[in-house]
Amino acid sequence: MKRKQKISVCLALVCLLSGSALYLLFRPTTLLMFHWADALGLTGSIGTMRVWIDGFDRYVPNWVVFSLPFALYVLSYMFFIESIWINSTSPARHGWFWCIPITAICSELTQIKHIIPGRFDLGDLFALIVAIILGFFLACHCKQNKGVT
Repeated sequence: MKRKQKISVCLALVCLLSGSALYLLFRPTTLLMFHWADALGLTGSIGTMRVWIDGFDRYVPNWVVFSLPFALYVLSYMFFIESIWINSTSPARHGWFWCIPITAICSELTQIKHIIPGRFDLGDLFALIVAIILGFFLACHCKQNKGVT
């Protein structure tokens, strides 16, 4: 694995783990991720971590708890795809790179008209757009430095 691929994978993992940590530490335990954690036998460890940070949640802005995790997951996806297709000039590379970011924005926008269940949130949309722009520019930067067009 080349240096830029390793960096993309590391960034993807940091985004994925950061988003997951925000969910596990600050979100209600009724979410699906907690069922997965329970199936993996992690409920006790997560409970211990939540006790350690008890009271800290009042210092964490709501957008960090409620909007940032999904944006981090989308950014993580973009970094993973970039690491897989880093030297490719195939049009399929663009399809894979953009399918989740576009789907994420569309799913947020369709919540306005209740086409998809959920509550539209401008903060969610803003966090997604910032993450997608960041992912796009970092992918472009990797290609420019590599000489791939």
